Amino acid sequence: MATAQVTTKSPERRAAHHTKALQKKLNLSQEQAAQVNAVFLTQAIRMDSLKNSSPAVDKKGKQLAAKSIRLATKKQVLAVLNDEQKTKFAKWEKAHKEKHKERKAPKDAVEG
Repeated sequence: MATAQVTTKSPERRAAHHTKALQKKLNLSQEQAAQVNAVFLTQAIRMDSLKNSSPAVDKKGKQLAAKSIRLATKKQVLAVLNDEQKTKFAKWEKAHKEKHKERKAPKDAVEG
């Protein structure tokens, strides 16, 4: 049985990974890629800070803060994109959410 390898990527690597994915999907210009990378880097740093914050912060509070960070990031990324890219981004995001729902669905609900 294979074991999952847990590796923590640096904020820079995570930002670069997200940027590369969007650059491929949305055909970002170099300038757009640089702006998007800066946004993702800020998000990664803020998320790390949140994860490493005091254990006294309740789980629900951390979840709400993480959601807020993700929404702010999305808003900033959309501000960089042109109309065609925004349309592609919306389609990609919808497909991504559907894929995530399928993975989270209980097996009997899928098979039943």
